[in-house]
Amino acid sequence: MSELSHYFDIKAIPQADITQSEVISHIMQLLHQILPQFNGKIGLGFPAYGQQKTLGGIIRVFGSEKNISVIHQELLQSNSMKDYALIGPVSSIPEKLNGYAYFKRLHQKGASQIRRSQKRLTEQGKWSDDIADNMLVKHMKQKNLPHVHLKSSSTGQNWILQIQQQLSNQPRSEGEFNSFGLSKQLTVPLF
Repeated sequence: MSELSHYFDIKAIPQADITQSEVISHIMQLLHQILPQFNGKIGLGFPAYGQQKTLGGIIRVFGSEKNISVIHQELLQSNSMKDYALIGPVSSIPEKLNGYAYFKRLHQKGASQIRRSQKRLTEQGKWSDDIADNMLVKHMKQKNLPHVHLKSSSTGQNWILQIQQQLSNQPRSEGEFNSFGLSKQLTVPLF
């Protein structure tokens, strides 16, 4: 069960040499190194989600007061963010909310999957132009989701983490957040 009572904001400061999206990607990379030690109890929200088809310039970090204070202190001591981000104070989540949201990872299904599906469905005699159009539309929608560019610490490969927001009227507190602070089961408050 997730206890989200406190939060703090990290605001990207765009610079001439680095875009706001690049700063957010860097912050997500740094958070991904920190969050696993909290065993799925830290969630992330993106208050400006979808702004110019990006995650926006703010990452909101949620958790218990104790856990949030530890992460807050660790980030304040990090030299890699000093010139590119403002870290707000730790605060209680306000009582007046605008609802809740799931922020979840979306695995991209590429064009190669469309080709495999076409081959399989053609062999079964089920392939049609309508199916092709539907798959292409779905593929294009996924490509336009807000995302961050990350680098794998184990393989060194660059990859894209797409994040989908799903709004909810009710909070959900059963489950865990992943090592990126995202979850299909848990909501974070919107305010």
